[in-house]
Amino acid sequence: MRVVYLLVVVFCLGLLIGCADVPQQEIDNAQAALEAAKNAGADQYVPDQYNAAKSQLDDALAKIEEEKGGLFASYDEAIQMLQNATQAAEAAAAAVPAAKEKVKQEVESLLAQVPEAVEKAKTMWRRAPRGKGTREALQLIKNDIEATAAQVEQVNQAHEAGDYLTARQRAQALLDKLQSLQAELQR
Repeated sequence: MRVVYLLVVVFCLGLLIGCADVPQQEIDNAQAALEAAKNAGADQYVPDQYNAAKSQLDDALAKIEEEKGGLFASYDEAIQMLQNATQAAEAAAAAVPAAKEKVKQEVESLLAQVPEAVEKAKTMWRRAPRGKGTREALQLIKNDIEATAAQVEQVNQAHEAGDYLTARQRAQALLDKLQSLQAELQR
């Protein structure tokens, strides 16, 4: 009888020791770090780092769910995964200013190229041969050049507002359009 009683006590102690609490504080820390990274713009400016941190958090949460169903739940591995996710999210947030500065410089470089591209397109337009049937096409090209040049203000507004990704996209689109018009004028 004593042996049975002793086995029951050992089994109950094992259950109590094995029933660890879900590491809620570590979960909250990792989620807060990921949210802070997103608010800093990591999902836009350093998406690979942000997505890696998010993936680590998702893996840790899956590990926790897996452990919850076990008889002797141990969250040690999940805690380490959560700490790694927190560190990765913090690193992503810390990388945003440098990435933003790089995009800002790209925008400024692109914007510096636009006036020259506009002037080149205008010069090519002025030198284009005019003949029967080409006047209408040349007028459309001239209108496109002027419309494209007018969009520089939108790029500047996005740049000044700190929306460097939009500014870069628009500036590149302007240059692409101007190059397309130049190619059309060379035909």
